[in-house]
Amino acid sequence: MNAPRTAITKHRNPAFDMRNLRRTTPRLTPRERQVLSLVAHGYTSKQIGEKLGISPRTAETHRVNIGRRLGIRNVAQMVRYAIENKL
Repeated sequence: MNAPRTAITKHRNPAFDMRNLRRTTPRLTPRERQVLSLVAHGYTSKQIGEKLGISPRTAETHRVNIGRRLGIRNVAQMVRYAIENKL
């Protein structure tokens, strides 16, 4: 006789948890990941622009977009997010 599946059993399944994780984790573009990594390494928007060949204003726009997607309000939170997610 099979035991009925409950919400508790579903959450114990690692594949189920990974699917939920992918749905709830905001997706960043490859460029946003680059910018986030450089922010975490202490670069300013001007330095990021020079390094990536974009204007400082574009680098700042990427930073703002990253903040919106991740719900982050300051650089310290960006650095923490980058460290926790190994970016």
